Amino acid sequence: MAVTVDNAVARVSNDGGSAVTSGSFDVAAGDLLVVCGNADQLNDSTVDVLLISDNQTPDLAWVAGPIRGASDSGAGLVASWYFHSAGAISGLTVTLTAGVSNDSPSIKVYKCTGHDSADILGAVNEGDLTTDPQTTTAITSETAGAYFAAWTDWNQTGTPTSSDLTESGFDTSGDISGASGYKAIGSASESVTGNMNSGGTPAGNWICFEIRAAAGAGGTILPQMMEHHGA
Repeated sequence: MAVTVDNAVARVSNDGGSAVTSGSFDVAAGDLLVVCGNADQLNDSTVDVLLISDNQTPDLAWVAGPIRGASDSGAGLVASWYFHSAGAISGLTVTLTAGVSNDSPSIKVYKCTGHDSADILGAVNEGDLTTDPQTTTAITSETAGAYFAAWTDWNQTGTPTSSDLTESGFDTSGDISGASGYKAIGSASESVTGNMNSGGTPAGNWICFEIRAAAGAGGTILPQMMEHHGA
């Protein structure tokens, strides 16, 4: 089985709000959910707060992936989570809530298959978003699989793009812009980076991470349409 990423759950942003909820979607047994989140973080510059919840009782057991915000460097929060679903779920929605109001959170949900359910998260990295264009600092892959990157631009220089990621970008009205995206990792020990284009001089943070493939799986990812969201 190849690693596949389903990009069908649309990005949702809440311009000027404090919480954002994804659209409703179904989950098959064995799916891996990957969530990337962005927030302004202007008013909570020393605390990285973006909480994840859902419409299940109790909430699903989300695992935090890389997170980077103003307590690390600069402004603009970017975060990630993942959850391996042992059973099917109908009508799931996922919510991100910022630590303070008016942080304009944004959420993008991906569904993956072909991952290593016993050892999901591989190599990770993070850094400052300061130039346009910019390349993430390389990770060395542990297996074949999928590479994800996400970034938040506090300068809000326009809807971001990427030259090498299947990317979903957004641009709020006078607040933040950002994006997340993914691509295939073909094998272990690859040096993997992601391209980030901001449209101007950005100020913010980025993260990247590897989703490990199950033993014997290749790095092929089903092609998906690029998705952009304006103000």
